Amino acid sequence: MLAGDWFTIHFPTVLMLSALVMGSAAALMSFFGANQRVYRGYGWWVAAMWLAAAGGALEWLRPVWPGAVVGANLLVLAWPVLVVTGLRRFYNRDRLPASGAVDLLALGLCYLPWLAAWASPALQLGRSITFAAALLALHLYAAWFIARLEDVGSSRTLKALALVMIAQALVPLLAAAQPLMTGAVAVPGHTLLTPWVVLSTMVAMLFTVHLCLVLTHERTERDLRETQRQLRILADIDMLTQVPNRRHFEELAGAAIGGAAARAVLMLFDIDHFKRINDSLGHALGDEALRLVARCTRETLRTHDVLGRVGGDEFMLLLPGANVDEALLVADRVTTRIDEEHRSGRIPLHLSMSFGVVEITAGETLESAQHRADLALYQAKRQGRRRAVQAHQRNGDTVFEESRTLGLEPL
Repeated sequence: MLAGDWFTIHFPTVLMLSALVMGSAAALMSFFGANQRVYRGYGWWVAAMWLAAAGGALEWLRPVWPGAVVGANLLVLAWPVLVVTGLRRFYNRDRLPASGAVDLLALGLCYLPWLAAWASPALQLGRSITFAAALLALHLYAAWFIARLEDVGSSRTLKALALVMIAQALVPLLAAAQPLMTGAVAVPGHTLLTPWVVLSTMVAMLFTVHLCLVLTHERTERDLRETQRQLRILADIDMLTQVPNRRHFEELAGAAIGGAAARAVLMLFDIDHFKRINDSLGHALGDEALRLVARCTRETLRTHDVLGRVGGDEFMLLLPGANVDEALLVADRVTTRIDEEHRSGRIPLHLSMSFGVVEITAGETLESAQHRADLALYQAKRQGRRRAVQAHQRNGDTVFEESRTLGLEPL
């Protein structure tokens, strides 16, 4: 079969099938968007696909309605602009190149010269070149926009999308230039309307939509990972004080005790008369006191020390590799910092704290050490508060050392 016969017989069929394929893809995208979570910009990509299908249908009607080419070419030229508009919405939180008004201006500057060539008999011979140049300019504009997005450096999908835009522009340009390269004096009006150009354009459009869907999938996965990260934080961190909660503290402390450290000290401490603070001054000030204790403690610790909030106003601190004297020095520094916050006027109430201190013996479980620390803290309360008491094991019994006062004297 001759090439001319193939074109004459099958070109309308190719146009019709292309319009049907793109329409079916647009319908599937619409169905997906109606039943799944999508992001801003997705609707513009769906609209781009529907309008591209409508453009193909109008081109198919061209033999019986020549004026259909006006709308058909507008819809084809609008394709890269609509893809860019969708990307603007999709990356609306990023710093974007140019603006939406520039997109519309680019479309107008590219479409109007072709429209003038189509309407003027004197310019009929160059309308295919004009249309090809308009396609090239708009697709290169879309590729430039994609290349300027902040995520393009880390996203292979965006890089591929930019390359598809460039390829989509070159195909009709090469088709329009082919007669000139063969020495043709005039450029036929149907230069761009060959089956292979239509099919390659359809494939490029479908691939573009696929890449936009991949971007949506990547965003969904990224949001899912972020949600999981936040859930892990909620499960592990006390939101008020921003330190590990009891469960996570026990995990971290258990791992530290099971490590290579030759020794470790465990301290249990709380705010003296904390219930009185809540009852007389309000829970808001009580929360501020808890945040202050957590912050002052964190600022005193080494990187491998483990702090956790294990109760209402109770905190637990594990000091791997430390001895009791070093732990008491840490307790004194914490209470001194809290006193300084009060004396400077940054917190309106004076806080005092009590500590129970134990040195974890070889082979002792964290639960056993916590029990002895709790007994030591109780002794610190009995002996007048604002002090630290050490508890150690002697012949199977818990023995308490003489208490040590902490911090500065109250004003």
